Amino acid sequence: MKVLLRIFALLTAASMLIWIAGCGEDEEEEEAGPAPKVDAVNISEGQQIAGNASIVVTFSKSVASATITVSGATGAVTGIPGKQATWTPSPDIPPGAHTLSITAEDSAGQGLDPAFTPINFTAIAPDPDPPELDDGKCDPKNGADGVDPADYPETIEIAFNEALSEAKITAKEPDFKSTEELSADGKVLVITFLQYELPNETEVAITVSATDLAGNSADLEYGFTTMEKEE
Repeated sequence: MKVLLRIFALLTAASMLIWIAGCGEDEEEEEAGPAPKVDAVNISEGQQIAGNASIVVTFSKSVASATITVSGATGAVTGIPGKQATWTPSPDIPPGAHTLSITAEDSAGQGLDPAFTPINFTAIAPDPDPPELDDGKCDPKNGADGVDPADYPETIEIAFNEALSEAKITAKEPDFKSTEELSADGKVLVITFLQYELPNETEVAITVSATDLAGNSADLEYGFTTMEKEE
């Protein structure tokens, strides 16, 4: 009888170990989540870009490794592991037609799904000029007077004449709390207010440190004035 009880106990323990191991596998699968995909690239099919421009790739989740290649050119990838990778040419991309290819894996070894469709583009002469504001495409327009605060309850947008790799607010008046994010094409900085409402009769002034894809930088001044409060 004791022998039978001992065998039964051993079988029960073995079953528990198998169950625990199985649960661990399920947890690992759950933690892995969906496979990564490419959410955005700052160049598009058929586009012309400066030979000294960087290529920025945004993934749907953090990836552990990424390979970014441009046919006929060499460069280095930075920002990985992470959700955004930047390929910087060294030396400049030769003028002419090129193809961008991307592969990546997350920490669980899952590759891109769907696979990235290569992008064909053309490299032209390097860009020596720093970025500028696109006054008319800013919202509100840069330098506008009599802006109704009610028209901008959540966000304002600062537009640029070219795609940027980075845009950072270095000063703002009033000193409101906000978050800032570049659009997928890198041409608009979206500023989202945090528990803040634009006041009437106020001059808004924002300084942005902007860097384009070629590494050219400039400190740009943006601003507008809100309308008087209606009686």
